[in-house]
Amino acid sequence: MAGKKKEELKTYKVTVNGNPGYCGEGAGGAQFAHGEALITSERLAKWFGEHEGYTVTEIKTDSDDGTPGEQ
Repeated sequence: MAGKKKEELKTYKVTVNGNPGYCGEGAGGAQFAHGEALITSERLAKWFGEHEGYTVTEIKTDSDDGTPGEQ
């Protein structure tokens, strides 16, 4: 039996364009602080990317420990 390949969890930063001070809950329960939210849902990242007023950036992670790395 072949072993399962570890699925890499991606992290995305969603930025509210034009409102850098926004704090509150966004679509899908994303928690914004100072105009930014960190999410791990690829589906939700795609939703924000398709809607005007948001910028989505994938955060590169170190493959060993899953912590955010240098961009």
